[in-house]
Amino acid sequence: MHRKIAVAVSALLFALLAVAVTLLVNMHDRTYPQQLGTKSVVNLDFSTSELENEDAITQLGQLSDRLGLGLVKLAPDLGGDQSGQIFVKVGTEGDLPGRIRRFGNEADAEVRSKAALAHSYASGEYLVTGATGRLPELRDWLTTHRVISEWNDNNLGTTLRLVVKQGSFATSLLAASALMVSLVLYWLSVKARGRALRALAGVSTWRIQYEDLAGFLVAVALAAVVVDAIAVVWVGLAQGWIFAPLYASILLTFDAIVIVLTMACAVAMFVASWPGPAMLANREPAVKSLRKVSVALKALTFVLVLAAVSPAVTAYANASTSAEQQARWKSLADQVALSFPAAMGESGFQEVMGKVGDVVNDAERRSAAALSYTWDHENLEGVDLGKYDTLSMVSQGWLRLMLDKGYEAMSPGDAPGLTPLPADQVPSDARQFVGESLELWSRDDSTAAEALGKVGFYHFSESVQLPLSSAGGGDLVFPKDAIVVVAPNLHSMFDDDFLASAASTRNLVFTGLGPTQALLAQHGLQYKVTVKYVAEEGVLFAQFTAYFAWLQGVSLAALIAALVVSSLIAAFITAVLRSRRDFPLRLAGQRWSEILADRVAAEWLVGVALTVMIILLRGGQGALLVAAAAAVGLLASPITHLLATRWTFANVSRRRL
Repeated sequence: MHRKIAVAVSALLFALLAVAVTLLVNMHDRTYPQQLGTKSVVNLDFSTSELENEDAITQLGQLSDRLGLGLVKLAPDLGGDQSGQIFVKVGTEGDLPGRIRRFGNEADAEVRSKAALAHSYASGEYLVTGATGRLPELRDWLTTHRVISEWNDNNLGTTLRLVVKQGSFATSLLAASALMVSLVLYWLSVKARGRALRALAGVSTWRIQYEDLAGFLVAVALAAVVVDAIAVVWVGLAQGWIFAPLYASILLTFDAIVIVLTMACAVAMFVASWPGPAMLANREPAVKSLRKVSVALKALTFVLVLAAVSPAVTAYANASTSAEQQARWKSLADQVALSFPAAMGESGFQEVMGKVGDVVNDAERRSAAALSYTWDHENLEGVDLGKYDTLSMVSQGWLRLMLDKGYEAMSPGDAPGLTPLPADQVPSDARQFVGESLELWSRDDSTAAEALGKVGFYHFSESVQLPLSSAGGGDLVFPKDAIVVVAPNLHSMFDDDFLASAASTRNLVFTGLGPTQALLAQHGLQYKVTVKYVAEEGVLFAQFTAYFAWLQGVSLAALIAALVVSSLIAAFITAVLRSRRDFPLRLAGQRWSEILADRVAAEWLVGVALTVMIILLRGGQGALLVAAAAAVGLLASPITHLLATRWTFANVSRRRL
């Protein structure tokens, strides 16, 4: 019976690992697409290079063809629901399929020609799908042109580094190991009497240790083989056999890590509970030697559960936030920004400012321009925002983009979804800062007071959270509440200098690639300013966060299972050791609560101390979650002791114990 239980619990553990590996392979395939035969991934940053986007992409394509690298640029699929990826050949050489299969629920991805990079930034992720022998020449080229590069090779070492670097994977392995160590304790507890009897019969203690340890390893290995075979076959049938070797290699690596850690702990525990006839001679329960180990393991798993609860809940919250961020980035999928060549210089920028202002004016008439310029506390040194996280200047076009539905026909001054902020509730520092900024940027030389009279002050309503674009970078931020200054009109409100500057930092965006290019051509800017999609990096970044929440959840489930197993075993050992006391007390009519009071009280006292320790070590972060989890665990303690003590009482009554 105990062998079947060991196999069943091990199978559950390896099934949890298979789920974790499924998530890891999903991430692996998104980073190193299996069907493309990706050897390496390099993240290139051309911000410090003298090369323009088009020139950089052209030269990379030429290098790729000459060196046989098969460079492919990763980009989000901005069509459909904008949740997928596309791959664009940087050069013209190389035989790649038109579509590739993706792991998981991802739709098949397209492989497009170099023409698809015509309106993308050169910075980003590139895949090496060809030969790697001449990669040093590419590295030299990147160094020569001052391109910042970050390389990652597709090998087992990279995968293991990801496991170590990403706490979710490391926690899942730790949780699996804790569950397996609990299983070792169970194995020893059910075999303790038999081990002592065999030693009494003259069997070599080394042989006893070897056979019991080997028996446990066989049970674990059997569960691993069965679960792994089922998982690999499922991956092959459901996802495609091209993914089966990758999945099997990572799963076997995870299994090997857990089994090695488990067997190391098992050896230590087997040595600590060395079999011998002394306990039988002294009429002591054979499981007595496991008492300290069981208590220590229970305390350890209790601490691990408490330490994992807050990160797991935080990961879930981050996943929800990530879904919100991805949805908001999708709102910007058809939005583009203007890109000004670095070689233009200050004088060239001054020359095009007026024409950029005209482009903004024409785009705004078609409701095709949107502004969001947001300062946080770090950007506003010395400016007190009171209870608000940020201060943001937005246009009505931004509200149309971000507040979902029903705002297509707003009249000047409207800010649907936001709550008006009366003048006496606007922090004086914020009001002064806005007034001075508007006076500086004013097109008609309005004073601060006159400019403030043209805008409205708002903050978030309870039902609305407005994503905002950070000043100078264009990244989306999601403050809990903010002072939102709504400008009724961009061109009449702001001068050309501000509009051109905001456009260059992606704080001012335009709707539609084609219409925006047409406007640039109409005003003579088609050869001076280029147009780029703003959502590429944001869409990709937001797609990964949910995976870590799944891993945290799987890890927490394994830790809870380990805690349950270790708690039941510890309670069983305690009940056996206390049976000589508990049995007559129960026969004398004492209630179970009176019999168990002392051991439960001791566990509660230690549990409260451990809970306080975890809260202090975490600096109070997630204290309520930790306390709630501890309360549930401590309230379950009397139940485990009651079950174990009643079982022991029944078996003593039947003379089976």
